[in-house]
Amino acid sequence: MKIFGRPLELVILDVDGVILELVEPVKRCLESLARDNALPIEPIHRYFDEVAAGVRHGYTNFLDEGIQALWPSLKPEDVVRFAWRFQELKCLDPWPAIKGSTETLAWLRGTGVTLALCTSNDTPTLGRILEHVGIDLSMFKATSTWETEFRKPDPRCLDPMFETIGVPRKHALYIGDWYPDLKVAWGAGVQFLAVLSGGIPRHAFVNEGVPDDHIVERLADLLKLITE
Repeated sequence: MKIFGRPLELVILDVDGVILELVEPVKRCLESLARDNALPIEPIHRYFDEVAAGVRHGYTNFLDEGIQALWPSLKPEDVVRFAWRFQELKCLDPWPAIKGSTETLAWLRGTGVTLALCTSNDTPTLGRILEHVGIDLSMFKATSTWETEFRKPDPRCLDPMFETIGVPRKHALYIGDWYPDLKVAWGAGVQFLAVLSGGIPRHAFVNEGVPDDHIVERLADLLKLITE
């Protein structure tokens, strides 16, 4: 099985925006934080408008840098508290799977392709949000999470993954919806497939150097690119 002319043995995926819905659930969580703490909601809407227009690159670590940027008056300890509350809300109101994502994962696994995750989620949250959509963490051979030594977007976060799985990097594909995903993949020497389901428009990825045929609407569209 091949993709873009190379054997496909390993698929590395981001979670939020690739497997799970992102934009509307994140808005809900942030708006809840704002209401509970008497903070303005307008910065949230402006942020997502800028992302949708392709003029906002976001943040390396959204739950710290992003929250601080939305509400600059917050003290550092409040930012940490908000970040953990965000994760709690994420588990209390689980994000739905993007159409076709769970079926695509099952199909890939059934063909013998190894699956791995690269996410900014902590492991307990990751397990809970995936369980909600019927995905068991055990189906992934390796994971890079908040707890690992090197975190996304540091390309070194993938090194232990390749050591564990033993697949050549040229036979791997990284699927992501965000600029840090692109940085990880290319920095680690891995082919990158962009999905638009995380809210970033096609032209923004093209402007970053992603070939147009390496951009799809959602994870399920990956199957159209695979050849024997």
